[in-house]
Amino acid sequence: MLATTCDSVAQFFRSFRRTTPFPVEILLPGVLILFAWPLLRIWLDDARTAFMVAFVLGMGLRLAMKSRLMIIRTRAHVSGPATVALILLAGPGALGLLILSAEPLLCQRFLSLYFGFAAALYAIDVVDGSYAINRLRWPQPEMRGTDAVLTRVMVIYNLAMVLANEALIHHASQTTWLLYFGLLPLVSNLIRTALVRRVQESYGAGA
Repeated sequence: MLATTCDSVAQFFRSFRRTTPFPVEILLPGVLILFAWPLLRIWLDDARTAFMVAFVLGMGLRLAMKSRLMIIRTRAHVSGPATVALILLAGPGALGLLILSAEPLLCQRFLSLYFGFAAALYAIDVVDGSYAINRLRWPQPEMRGTDAVLTRVMVIYNLAMVLANEALIHHASQTTWLLYFGLLPLVSNLIRTALVRRVQESYGAGA
């Protein structure tokens, strides 16, 4: 049992070495935050204002760079007007509310809300057995044997991200959290890719 567990863990970590180069939309927002934050702390006397500006810059750039993909995916399932409404609500709408609140804690908790919502969607898929999100996100034929396991893995992954974010909110400074937020797309992509590959190797078609 111990040997099997150690082998599974070793294969999981080996998956990180096979990760493909990251697209620019994953790296650029984090780079912007990492460079903007110390400059903003110098230029702005108020740490709260500096936090909000850095957060909005990073989040706004991330939304702008992902907008085309979001529109394509949404348009494939709903009508044109509904796509516009959903994109505006999930993107500029949510960001506008955070700007109006001018509350760093709300920005931090928004991240927990995002991962919690994702975990809930995957959990619904587990309950009804449709695995719709998994089939939509990984439509490749070789992934079809992974639907049940990968959906459960994604529930655990997103809940773990909620716990990690809440731990940082309670025990780390705003500076540390902001740096974490900037690096999060890179870190989460690494972890998620390794998880998907590990599940595919074990449960995918032809495994």
